Amino acid sequence: MKKSILTALAFTLLVSPFAGITEASAQSRPEIRRELREDRREVREGRREVRRDRRELQRDRRELRRDRRDARRPAWLRNGGRYERGGAYVSNYRRYGLRAPGRGQRWVRYGNDYILITAATGLIGAIIAGSR
Repeated sequence: MKKSILTALAFTLLVSPFAGITEASAQSRPEIRRELREDRREVREGRREVRRDRRELQRDRRELRRDRRDARRPAWLRNGGRYERGGAYVSNYRRYGLRAPGRGQRWVRYGNDYILITAATGLIGAIIAGSR
């Protein structure tokens, strides 16, 4: 009697993994595949969002740096503005890699920037940004 029960139990344990494979489980495979595709799509969309957010953050940082740089400069320090006092005249412009000033023009160093001004009117013709 014991042998027959043990044999039936062993047979049941051996056959049970194969019992789950039926026509119903074969029909669920497309559903599983569909769910996998949807999960992969969600992951791709999440990665896209992360890339977009990273680009937006880089843009914001760039704008912040630009705003800070503009805040450090006086309002008159732009092409077409009028040079106000401050800075030092640059007599040896080649040493700093600057082009020769035209007739009636001078190079002035203002902070780390070099400004080409018209000597008579103080009109700013060019600004060469130095490294900070």
